[in-house]
Amino acid sequence: MNIPAGGRDEVSRLGTSMQSMLTELARSRDDQHRLLQDAGHELRTPLTSLRTNVSVLRRFAELSPTSQRRLLDDVDGETRELTNLVNELVELATDRWDVEPTEPVDLAVLADRTAERFRRRSGRTITIDAEPCVVTARPHAVERALSNLLDNAIKFDPDGTEPIQVRVRGGSIEVLDRGPGLDQQDTNRVFDRFYRSSTARALPGSGLGLSIVREVAADHGGTVKAAPRPGGGAVIGFTIAADGMSPTSKPPAAARS
Repeated sequence: MNIPAGGRDEVSRLGTSMQSMLTELARSRDDQHRLLQDAGHELRTPLTSLRTNVSVLRRFAELSPTSQRRLLDDVDGETRELTNLVNELVELATDRWDVEPTEPVDLAVLADRTAERFRRRSGRTITIDAEPCVVTARPHAVERALSNLLDNAIKFDPDGTEPIQVRVRGGSIEVLDRGPGLDQQDTNRVFDRFYRSSTARALPGSGLGLSIVREVAADHGGTVKAAPRPGGGAVIGFTIAADGMSPTSKPPAAARS
C-alpha cells in the first residue's frame, strides 16, 4: 500500500510517517514469518530424537545399566537443548529487551562481571583487556550478547589451555578464542539465524546465539564482526553506537505514547 507523500504540509508529513510505519510493519511481518519457518525446521530434529528415545524408554527394564544411563543422558541433553531453543526463539520473536530502559553502562565493568560468572561456571581462564567506556545502553541486553559470545567461545574450545580473552575498546566488545577458527563462508554467515558451520554441527546449540548478538548490536546502533584470529581461533564481537541507540529503536514500553 502506497500513501501519497512528498509535500511539506501537515497532510504530506502524516502520509510520510504512515508510509514509513507500514513499511516497518511489513518488514516485521516478513521477519516473523521467516523466523516461524526456520523455527519449525529446527524444532523437528530434537522432537524426532525425543520421540525415538521415548519409544526406547518403553523397554527401559530390558536395557543394560550402561544403556539405561546413556539413554537418560540423551533425554536430559535433548530436553535442555529444546528448552534453550524455545527460550531463544521467544527472545527473538518478542524482542524482550525493548522493554528494558536505557542507562549509562561502563562496558569494562560489565565485561568483568560477565567474565567472572563464566569463570565460575566453566572453570576456564578468561582474561579482560578493557578500557573504561560508558555508553547509553540496555545493560541486560548487552550482557546477554556478551554472554552468548563467551558461551560460543567455550563451546568451540572446550579443552583449551589458552585463556579466552575479552577486549573492550571504545564501544567495541570482542571475544577471542583458540577454537577451530572461521573460514570465509563462516565469517559471512555466522550471525545468520540457525546457521551452523561444519565444525558446529556436532556440538550442542541452536544456532541462534550469535543472531541474538546481532539483534542487540543493531538495537544499539552498532554492528557485528567475525574474523579468524592470527595464530588460530576466532575474534567475534559487536559495537555500540556513541549514543548507544539505533535511530529505529523503540523506546521502553512505559515511555511509549
